[in-house]
Amino acid sequence: MKRSHNQSFTSFPLLMIALLLIGSVFTACEKNNNGNGPNLEDFAYALGWLEEAEQEETIQSDLYLGSNGDVPSSVDLVPLFPPVGDQGSYGTCATWAVGYNLKSAIDGIDNNYSTADLTSPANQFSPKDLFWAMDSNDKAPDCAGSTFAGAFDALQARGVATMQTVPYNNLGDCSSSPQSSWTSEAANHKIDNYRKIDIDLNTLKSYIAQKRPIVFGARVGDNFLQWRSGDVITSDTYNYSGQHAYHAMVLAGYDDNKGPNGAFKVINSWSDYWGNGGYAWVDYNHFVGGNFAFVGFVAKNNKGSNFNPDNNGNGQVDPGLVVNGSADLLAWALEDYDDPDYSDEKVRSIAYGVYNMGDRTIQSSENWNISYAYYNAYDANEWDILLYDYYTDDETGQGNNGPLEEGPGSSGNWWNDVDVPGGTSVAAAFGQEYFYWGYVMPEVTGYYYLVLIADGYDDIEEHDEENNYYFVTDEDGFPLYFENGVIQGTVGKRKEGIPNIADRGTPQINAKAPAATTLSTKNLNAYTPNELRTLIKHHKKTGQLQAKIKAFTQHKNKTMQP
Repeated sequence: MKRSHNQSFTSFPLLMIALLLIGSVFTACEKNNNGNGPNLEDFAYALGWLEEAEQEETIQSDLYLGSNGDVPSSVDLVPLFPPVGDQGSYGTCATWAVGYNLKSAIDGIDNNYSTADLTSPANQFSPKDLFWAMDSNDKAPDCAGSTFAGAFDALQARGVATMQTVPYNNLGDCSSSPQSSWTSEAANHKIDNYRKIDIDLNTLKSYIAQKRPIVFGARVGDNFLQWRSGDVITSDTYNYSGQHAYHAMVLAGYDDNKGPNGAFKVINSWSDYWGNGGYAWVDYNHFVGGNFAFVGFVAKNNKGSNFNPDNNGNGQVDPGLVVNGSADLLAWALEDYDDPDYSDEKVRSIAYGVYNMGDRTIQSSENWNISYAYYNAYDANEWDILLYDYYTDDETGQGNNGPLEEGPGSSGNWWNDVDVPGGTSVAAAFGQEYFYWGYVMPEVTGYYYLVLIADGYDDIEEHDEENNYYFVTDEDGFPLYFENGVIQGTVGKRKEGIPNIADRGTPQINAKAPAATTLSTKNLNAYTPNELRTLIKHHKKTGQLQAKIKAFTQHKNKTMQP
């Protein structure tokens, strides 16, 4: 779903006006009249997270799978970061947090950089370049602040140049555009995706323990603004007569034994004069209590070639050699449409085709499945299986297929005791190419994807794991909007008859699934199939999936029609 850019920057809070008027007057980190370093006013204007413009509901949540066992009592990721920076009096904190700190750190982690390596401007990323490159709708004029999403979107689509190429000086009013040479270098330094995470004690500690630094937004007050100590910030006050606002920083450590309750270690961008050399400890309870930290983000580098969205093309397949000695399930055809025989618009049907493109027969004894699922486009932790088609020899009954007594499908469960030879469709054993199956959409409201998944629990070792998915989206490749379970718009609407999906033809060897991902050049931050596969496998492994199994006394039979 495209992020809306309708937010007006002409009605920002008084702080933004103050930043526009005063931002060029203060120069943070100049000595004050007492010669003791920056004063309170300097730091009060070195902020810049535009919290009111952040549209968090349109940012994908990370697929949180819980902690990998007990986390250590303390973790310090500071050695993985470049030296503390200084944003001066500009409202560039989000690009310092996202570009200079987070991007430099995750590149360093991926490339095994040492602390010494990270002191080189060639291994640091430029907040100036990232701020200048951002869409004007995601930032205020005169360097007066920006959103996290705007910074991450620019980092994902364009990338960011290094501090060696674009030092943090001569920002002016930030109305200039990056030079072409900066953009050329930036193309080599993009992120794969960014994800929103909960401001929750165990969640935050789990990510840090996994060496995943966190960018976060906070509301800062008097104590924080003038902090110069290695002690723990346990509370804040708001008595300073100037304007307070929101600020972007990085979470880079924690210690259960620091202070009265344990504390998080944060990296700021106010030089090494502030805090304790530019760092500060914030009490666990204060950090997650609702008055300090409000939103967090993580990011990943290095998208694999299998996730290149341009590879989906127009559905044409790539000819190639036979996949020898392997199975390879391909989600080849799918239509999801309303059922006019029912007045309830939540009642729908699918027509689908799945092929085994390898030369190895997939046996029913391998106990694999085809699932049809839905998930929230911005929080895939909210998902469920609608239809569950189970290939097994564990079931008995008349014929070689029938309804399951129990199964994870909320709308239907079926078993088939058939093998699938190489080069054939799963429906071939029934003399058909495609299956048709009705279902009822739950009463969800919001943006969702529908997806057919061949080998939903990843039971079959395959030649290509990325062609198992077929997504249903709107005409532009974005999520479908449901209101109380009813699709809004024209997707899947028809007047009469069953949609004909046979015109897709039979796939060639090494075919790619026509709608294998929702990733596209317009939707770069969508969930990848690998993320969904990991989520489903985790829920099966932990028993969460089994807990979703519902008993059915009566199932609507799946009809198998040519």
